[in-house]
Amino acid sequence: MTLDNTSAAASALLLLLVFAAHASAAPGKLPSSYKTCKQNDPDFNGCLRAALQYAVPSLKKGIPSLGVPSIDPMPFASIKIEHENKQRPVAADLEFDNLLVYEMSRGSVESVEMVPGSFRLKAHLRADDPIYMIGTYKVDGKVLVLPIKGKGACNITTVGLQADLEMWGEPLERDGDVYWNITNFTVKMDLPKVYLHLDNLFNGDKVLGENMNKFLNENVDLVVEELKPAIEMALAATDMDVARRLFSKVPYNSIFPPA
Repeated sequence: MTLDNTSAAASALLLLLVFAAHASAAPGKLPSSYKTCKQNDPDFNGCLRAALQYAVPSLKKGIPSLGVPSIDPMPFASIKIEHENKQRPVAADLEFDNLLVYEMSRGSVESVEMVPGSFRLKAHLRADDPIYMIGTYKVDGKVLVLPIKGKGACNITTVGLQADLEMWGEPLERDGDVYWNITNFTVKMDLPKVYLHLDNLFNGDKVLGENMNKFLNENVDLVVEELKPAIEMALAATDMDVARRLFSKVPYNSIFPPA
């Protein structure tokens, strides 16, 4: 399986990281309405969670002064999945492009875990309301015993999405300051409800297309099981790239002031 991850913005996780990288920076670098947290705060994790959650609704419009784009809608990474094992239940070459994700601003930050002064952060995110991913697709292969082929518009809707992200690394000293050099990033998702719709399957054959969409949704758990690892890898790769660029620009003690 190979992945082609080409977008600079991937998910709400990415935008929350963008905020995290600036949320505790010098006050002059953030709009005055944003909250900051200090390392000596007795409830540092609670403060950071509240600061992140406070930022989510306002991120709907983005933060132009920081170069943070809107998260509603939000560009999502292009994903290319190639199955070399044609014996798997879902053995299809699949591409998603031109994706926009809607309603990410309704997500919530359930928890944040970080020891002040450390170089590891964990967060749990949740979105109870539907999230819509609209874009284009191309597919060729089979699902269980049925062939599937087509290209056109797609709609992937998730309800009750939950995600755990974790990033860690090491201190890096440069010009007298210490920076957070991020070396690892993981994303794990739980997708309890997913609905799929692919337009123009089988060269626009309406009957075959409707039957295939029905079949996909009847077997959506199997489809999600096959596709989720690829999506998680794409998200992690994009998020780590952006997080590394952000944290390489701002000293650690500027991101998380000691006092």
